[in-house]
Amino acid sequence: MIRVRMHPRDYGHPGMPGAPPQQWTAGMGGAPPPEWRQGTQIPVDNEAAAPPSFGPPPMQGMPTFQGYENVGGFNQMAPLPPPPSSTPPPEPPKMDFGNLTSMDEGACRDAMIQFVSEHCCFGSAPAKEMKITNIAPGHALHYTLETYTEFRSTGYVSEPYRGGFVDGPENGPPPPPWAIPCNADSLFLDQQKLIEVPHTATVRPCHACDARGYNRCHRCHGWGNVRCHTCGGDGVRMVHVHEQGMQPQPCFACGGDGRRRCMTCGGDGRITCRTCDGFRNLKCYVQLKVTFKNNKDDYILERTDMPDELVKDVSGTAIFEQTLMPVWPITSYFVREINENSIRLVNQHKGGFPGARQLMQRQVLRGVPVTEVHYSWKDVTTRFWVYGNERKVYSPDYPQQCCWGCTIL
Repeated sequence: MIRVRMHPRDYGHPGMPGAPPQQWTAGMGGAPPPEWRQGTQIPVDNEAAAPPSFGPPPMQGMPTFQGYENVGGFNQMAPLPPPPSSTPPPEPPKMDFGNLTSMDEGACRDAMIQFVSEHCCFGSAPAKEMKITNIAPGHALHYTLETYTEFRSTGYVSEPYRGGFVDGPENGPPPPPWAIPCNADSLFLDQQKLIEVPHTATVRPCHACDARGYNRCHRCHGWGNVRCHTCGGDGVRMVHVHEQGMQPQPCFACGGDGRRRCMTCGGDGRITCRTCDGFRNLKCYVQLKVTFKNNKDDYILERTDMPDELVKDVSGTAIFEQTLMPVWPITSYFVREINENSIRLVNQHKGGFPGARQLMQRQVLRGVPVTEVHYSWKDVTTRFWVYGNERKVYSPDYPQQCCWGCTIL
């Protein structure tokens, strides 16, 4: 015996082998038989029509599971409060702080010459001829605190069921949401993972197509053909014939029929259901969404007139670094503002992320060299700053910076 494998969308369609005889109606979604097309108005080509949009499956009849009483509906994730931590905090470690170095006059001059060379319209004379009158070396202190958190939520999702194993309630109760293993690929990196909760899957008929696998074509309304654009559905066009003037001729685009095959459904009058992809059934299950987020705050202590934000974009020297859960605030550094703001940020992070579990913390204190240089050139007296290990220059008052030496052709 020869078996013919058919696409799931074809099952139950009128005219298919083994399908029960049916009387065609407009709601069936298939193409009407020829006798229904005679004497009727040819449908207009509805090119701008969008495919039908269906909402999520109804929640009615979905199973409930212990530990997931507050699970969100379809495409609606409900947050899960984390379990209380039973791990006691570690003892405060000893804090050792590193030393910092400063820049001399030669390094400051070289940094200014390099800065001018990177700006094509700046004149190089001030950088080469300037007289440095004072150098005030110093350091900006940049303290950062990062708290890596994990946030979990659950909700129902659905996808086309293409066959295969279904891990349903008959295989046992699902594990608690926070007992499902899920680890971040790397600490302090934002990422998100989606996991199917074990033993929560069920198979349901597709609600979007009533388990047919197809829907009526939105462009031709199920007729399979549309009115010809060229002749407007008349089947004839007025054509200029030599020495006879305008004469009616059969439309070359539709062959005089007045209608053309629908390009969306290919003349079938139906399109595959986008919800179930033509497979008629949906696999519904509880999905666990795990969101890892790095929460970062910082404090900059920079006592010169240079904008503080410039410190963030350059490298410096690590004075102190600690990765621990939880970290202990810095309290013994010789700069009072650093101690105060470390305590403030650590306390702020303790209760700053409700609904999330804190996995790890990291605090870094680094010193960024900032040297203020006063100089004079001709009748100009001003200053600039050299900052960062890259020896970047901030010089808003450089004497020759408006197209110096450029010639307008």
